[in-house]
Amino acid sequence: MARRLPPLNSLRAFEAAGRHLSFTKAAIELAVTQAAISHQVKTLEDNLNVALFRRLPRQLELTTAGHRLLPVVRSSFDSISNSVAELRAMTAHSELTVRLAPSFAAKWLSPRLEGFRQLHPQIELSLTHSNEVVNFERQPIDIAVTYGKGEWPGSVAQRVLTLDFFPVCAPSFLKGPHPLTSARNLCHHKLLHDSNYKNWAAWVELAGLTDINPKHGTVMDDTNVLMRAAKDGLGVALGSSSFIANDLASGRLVNPFGPVLRDDLAYYVVCPPENLERPAVRDFRDWLIGQSE
Repeated sequence: MARRLPPLNSLRAFEAAGRHLSFTKAAIELAVTQAAISHQVKTLEDNLNVALFRRLPRQLELTTAGHRLLPVVRSSFDSISNSVAELRAMTAHSELTVRLAPSFAAKWLSPRLEGFRQLHPQIELSLTHSNEVVNFERQPIDIAVTYGKGEWPGSVAQRVLTLDFFPVCAPSFLKGPHPLTSARNLCHHKLLHDSNYKNWAAWVELAGLTDINPKHGTVMDDTNVLMRAAKDGLGVALGSSSFIANDLASGRLVNPFGPVLRDDLAYYVVCPPENLERPAVRDFRDWLIGQSE
């Protein structure tokens, strides 16, 4: 059934005149003449067959019918305006500055990023990389992916990725006088330590090994460099399947034995709650969470 609605221009004129209680102020707001406002209001009154204003000398008052209609019209225009603003924001060109932990960006996010760009071509991403916790009050960052416990005061955090760790090495380590076919032979090989993640001490304890010094070896603060060193045969590292799946599949790295060490920390997408009012921030956050499910 078709809706029998009054002309939109008449409703706009009535809403502005009713809000200001002045045809003159309504005309200024809508950039038309006072006569045009008066004409549109009269058209609406004729359409409804009821007076909406009492036109007094130097004064304008709403009638009972006018008082009844005004909040309905105003609410309707507000709803339309808000919906239009949201749609424009969704399609408008938008810049988003994202702080990312380097390993997460290089090994997990980068292969997936084109998918986000295809879904949201209107969002221009500016990516920065650091393992430091973001200070949103002092840094021009909209949203971040940070490694930790998920507790950052003043921010909302959602888990994106939990890591698991296990020994990895070059295939050549499976041969030679002390082949890594058993965890017991770890004592004959150099350990590579990543200062950003779970260390060898936790893995050795989980494995129940007592004759291995988990502190010896080389410490590195860049996971990508660490994995490069492992592939080059410089030692045995703890790797995570989330970051080295391709290296394992290609045989560049091998996992000679377990156990698997489950991390009690994780990667979280983090931002101040007020930033989620921006559609671009919400889109990126929701996409990240969806990728992790």
